[in-house]
Amino acid sequence: DKTMVQELLDFKDKMDNIVNVCFKKNEKFSNSLKEAFEHFINQRTNKPAELIAKFVDGKLRAGNKEATEEELERLLDKIMVLFRFIHGKDVFEAFYKKDLAKRLLVGKSASVDAEKSMLSKLKQECGGGFTSKLEGMFKDMELSKDINVAFKQYMSNVRTSSPMELTVSILTMGYWPTYPVMEVTVPHAMVHFQNHFTRFYLGKHNGRKLQWQPTLGHCVLRADFPHGKKELQVSLFQALVLLYLMRAVKWHWKR
Repeated sequence: DKTMVQELLDFKDKMDNIVNVCFKKNEKFSNSLKEAFEHFINQRTNKPAELIAKFVDGKLRAGNKEATEEELERLLDKIMVLFRFIHGKDVFEAFYKKDLAKRLLVGKSASVDAEKSMLSKLKQECGGGFTSKLEGMFKDMELSKDINVAFKQYMSNVRTSSPMELTVSILTMGYWPTYPVMEVTVPHAMVHFQNHFTRFYLGKHNGRKLQWQPTLGHCVLRADFPHGKKELQVSLFQALVLLYLMRAVKWHWKR
């Protein structure tokens, strides 16, 4: 399964070359090739849709150094050819939305231009209804940038001794995947910032409701190690465990 999509792309290139060179782009051969691909690619119900979505995620994720922007654009065009063959497009949309959410929330997109290019291709292929929620996710992230700038200015007028900084993404529930709501006990300093943000945001948007999603949180912790200072990029839950262990070690040492 890990190599299936790439193997399909290579196989499609090979078959296209045979039809173009050996049969001089004969229309009947071209149509037969399309029908054959559509038939065999859907033998595994929904699985190709999931794997294609995961393949796209791997190519659009930050850290992917395999291709230039031009090469990535050509690859996305080829992926769209496979996408046209699959029947489970709603399955693709569900997996794609989940992976896109991770890329946006953790800042792991390799290229905003590539993300929007893929979105444009999906919209052209399936219509605005298919991509409306995906486009809404991008709008939420853009609005969140402006909100965080205003919140930082708001906090500059608040007296606080905490060196912590808080960045919040405001997500419209109808656009994003459904996430479980969990009650988590966070440090007092974090609660302090959450309360300030709640007052700040609801003061500007009266009538709205904020619901914190700790499962989506991530933190950057600055730590002093024997060989120097390091920054640890961890999930909120990992950060809470590390902070708890740090306090436990200090308490044990003092005792």
